Amino acid sequence: MTSCKTITRSPVDLWTAQRLQIPIEELSAEKLFAYQMQAARDLIAYLKKNSSFYKEQLKTIDANEIRTMQDFQKLPTTEESDLVGQEWKFQCVHPDRVRRMVTVPTSGTKGMQKRIAFTDHDLRLAMAFAPTGFSVMCEPGDRVLVMMSGGRPGSIGDNVARGLEPMQVAASVYGEIRDLSDAAESVLKEQPDVIVGVPYQMAALERYMDKHRMPFETKSVLLSADDVPEAVCERLRKSWNCNTFRHYGMTELCMFGAVECSGADGYHMRACDHLFEIDRPDENGFGEILVTTLQHEAMPLLRYRTGDIGRMVTTPCACGSPLPRIETVRGRKANAISLPKGDLFLRDIAEVVYRDPAVIDFMCVVEKNRTRIEIETLSEDRADEALISGAVEELFLQRGGENPCLVESKTYDHKDHMTGRKKWVIRQ
Repeated sequence: MTSCKTITRSPVDLWTAQRLQIPIEELSAEKLFAYQMQAARDLIAYLKKNSSFYKEQLKTIDANEIRTMQDFQKLPTTEESDLVGQEWKFQCVHPDRVRRMVTVPTSGTKGMQKRIAFTDHDLRLAMAFAPTGFSVMCEPGDRVLVMMSGGRPGSIGDNVARGLEPMQVAASVYGEIRDLSDAAESVLKEQPDVIVGVPYQMAALERYMDKHRMPFETKSVLLSADDVPEAVCERLRKSWNCNTFRHYGMTELCMFGAVECSGADGYHMRACDHLFEIDRPDENGFGEILVTTLQHEAMPLLRYRTGDIGRMVTTPCACGSPLPRIETVRGRKANAISLPKGDLFLRDIAEVVYRDPAVIDFMCVVEKNRTRIEIETLSEDRADEALISGAVEELFLQRGGENPCLVESKTYDHKDHMTGRKKWVIRQ
């Protein structure tokens, strides 16, 4: 199996044009925005009628007056904490119409959970987009191995497998990697053309297979469910001779949100169903990603704060698409350290840590006067602790901070550790 380097236009453009009911040759950012504004006005009217939470929030808002992005950005935002314990206030349909209720932990409140509801309509919208997102990396007859949580209806693996059914590909769900040896044997047995996985687990799997002389090539790897360091993508492309693609999604979006094309020039958004925006961008264009679920029935969210920091781009993509894209996602706002010359994110540290090919996982603790990084390697491997330490210290210096970095290594034990579940603690 070899990877294809040709840059073809993102299939998301054709999906968007079909939703707008126009030829793809007429597709433009202006026509998409007009569609989104009409959908936003319809959504506001729907929320005022059906959601007790938004009925109060939007009581002084006239939906017909929302004509520009400036008008839209005057609307109140929705916080994750608003959902905790009061999802019933957001629910817009009778409970009998809720097909799936997903419970997930919140990012900011320890031990608290939020519940997101979906109707059949909401689920169908997501499943209808899946073949579009995947068509850039696979084709009918391909074998797809999903190495993410699965085994139950509504899980990531289940959603991906069901979403791929119209493409006539053979999709199998392995589940999250808990044992590298078993995962490697499954990959060699399945010989997938496409793997879907968590970035850090894929990095660990690649190193294990390389050190145990288990040669493997594939067409593509889709990385999702976490920050995606370029260092991990480079490792996979070099070792497995594959293309890598990043996906941006979350439960609130019914999983599928935006995906890279072969041009690797930003995430092409599922923009007919979701309106993405950057809240209060800084001088470099970075700000919190907000999303409005324009077409959801059960529990639409208006200007929802995702907690992710990113930047959007409006210049044409390398693939030729004229539509805006999410250029990059720096990481969770909660995973940032404020320094005099800018924030430092976990992804920044992951980039330098994963440049060392021996690292398969790491834990980072940042305290006021020092940084401690515990890296994991295979028993036959050894990372360059001094090089990693110096690179992390340089990250702090570049942002006006000074934090000595202590790096310690431990051997990966597949019996009591879930590879790829990175840990990050900030004590400032």
